[in-house]
Amino acid sequence: MADKWVEIGGYIGPDRRKRPGPKRLMDRRRRDESGAPPTVSALLRRLRVQLLGIYSTDDRLRVLQVLNGAICEAQRQRMYECANALKRADHVLRSGPAGAVATADAALQEAIGLAADGR
Repeated sequence: MADKWVEIGGYIGPDRRKRPGPKRLMDRRRRDESGAPPTVSALLRRLRVQLLGIYSTDDRLRVLQVLNGAICEAQRQRMYECANALKRADHVLRSGPAGAVATADAALQEAIGLAADGR
């Protein structure tokens, strides 16, 4: 799996590009915006701040994007219990009403505790 992390306007998560050489037509970045992946704990703290600041559908989509990246990173680091808690938060945000932020925050708090334990 990718060991680089990309954070640009349309995508947050592991670098999905296959090789460092010539790029396909739609995979041409002018600058290399990839870097080392953040720790799962740091990613979850950042996600919680963004989760508590949801005011519009754009904010909600951005949180879902970061949440998807956090799930991928937790699975990559073999923190499966943490990834399952994050998947519950993702499900709540995708299917629940706009006020379901408190339920998603509870699942995120559980994931933060599991990440601190390395689970």
